[in-house]
Amino acid sequence: MVTAPSRALGKLRPQIKGYAWGSRTVLAELTGRPSPTEHPEAELWMGAHEAAPSGIADTTLDRLVARDPVAALGARVAARFEGRFPFLLKILAPETPLSIQVHPNAEQALAAVAGTYVDRWPKPEALVAVTDFEIFAGLRSYDDIRRVVGSLDVPRLSAMLAAVASGPEPVTSLLVALLRAPVDEQRALVAEIVAACGKRLSGPDSVAFEAVLRAARQFPGDVGPAVLLLMVHRVLQPGDYIFVPAGVLHAYVRGTCVELLANSDNIVRAGLTPKPVNIDELLRIVDTDREMVPEHPTPGRVHSFPVEVPHFQLHVVEPGEQSIQLPGADRPRIALALHEAVTIRCGDTTLELAAGESCFVGACESAATVSGRGTVYLATSGMPN
Repeated sequence: MVTAPSRALGKLRPQIKGYAWGSRTVLAELTGRPSPTEHPEAELWMGAHEAAPSGIADTTLDRLVARDPVAALGARVAARFEGRFPFLLKILAPETPLSIQVHPNAEQALAAVAGTYVDRWPKPEALVAVTDFEIFAGLRSYDDIRRVVGSLDVPRLSAMLAAVASGPEPVTSLLVALLRAPVDEQRALVAEIVAACGKRLSGPDSVAFEAVLRAARQFPGDVGPAVLLLMVHRVLQPGDYIFVPAGVLHAYVRGTCVELLANSDNIVRAGLTPKPVNIDELLRIVDTDREMVPEHPTPGRVHSFPVEVPHFQLHVVEPGEQSIQLPGADRPRIALALHEAVTIRCGDTTLELAAGESCFVGACESAATVSGRGTVYLATSGMPN
C-alpha cells in the first residue's frame, strides 16, 4: 500500500536468474510463491544492472536513475559513478557449487584484453549468511597447504608442491601448476585426491574434504576439486558477514545468503564450470595473500557492516514495532524485507513490504524510517559522509 506518490520510492520487481546450481524451493518460499518451482532458481537480483534491471512502477530502475541521476543517487554518488547505479543486491540460493571465480578491480577491468569483460567496472562482493552458508574464499597459506597435502599423502600432489617449494611465490606457482597441467594429468590427480579425501573424513579438514568430494561428483573431470584444496573452507553461521575484494579466489557451495556487490558482472573462472576458464587473466588479477575472515557489525537494532569500497555498504536492520531511521540518507538505498513484513515511511508516503519484497529509496527521500517484525537488509553506497 502506498498512501501518497513519491519521486523516488517504490517497490521493486526483482529479476530471477535460473542457473542450474540453484534451488527449486528457497527463493520461491522467501518471496511467497508456490514451491517447488519447475526450474532451479539461483539468484534474485535487485538493482539496475543492464542485464536484468528491476522493475519499479511503470519503468525499470536503470531508466528511473537515467531520468534524474541526482534525485535517485544524490549529487556526490551520481558524480562519483558517472550517473550509474553503484551496487547490486542479491539473494543467492546454491544447492551445488558456483564456479571457482575471481573478479577484477577497476584498473584491471580497463586494462584487460578487449572482450575479456562485459563491462568496465570492478566487482568486489560482500555477503551475510541467512542460513548456514558454505564457502571457499581466499587461498590457504603455504604452511597450511603443506599441512593439507601432507595429510592426504597423494604422491602426484606432493611432487607438485615440492617442485614449487623453493620458489618466491609457492602458492601462486602451485595454482599455476594445477591449472596448466594437461587434462589427463588433472583428471588423474583429482581421482587420487578423491580417493585420499574419502579415507580422511574425520579430523580438522573433514568438512572441507566432504565439500571437495561433492564437487568432484558434481563436476566429473574438472580440475576444480584440486583447486578447492588450496582454498580456505568455511561454513558461515546465520548473520556472519564476509567481504570478498577484487582479486580473491572464491566459490560459494550451498546455503542461502544476501549478497551485495558492485554493479558489474565481470567474472574470471578457475574451475567447477562448463564455461571457459581464462587462466592467463586469472593469474594476472588473482590476490593470493588476502586473508578472508568473517567481520562483525556495529551493535544495536541497526547492524552496519565494515565498508572498504565506495560502491556499497550493507546494513541489517531489526526494527520492531517502534520506528527506526534507515541509514544511508542522501544516497540510493535498496531495502529487502525477509522473514516477516515491515513498513517504510518517507514523509507522507507509506510502503508495506511483505516478506521477500524489496523497494528502492532514492537519495531525495532522505528521511526514511522502518517498523515491523521483519528483518531489513539495506544496501547503500559506501561513500563516506
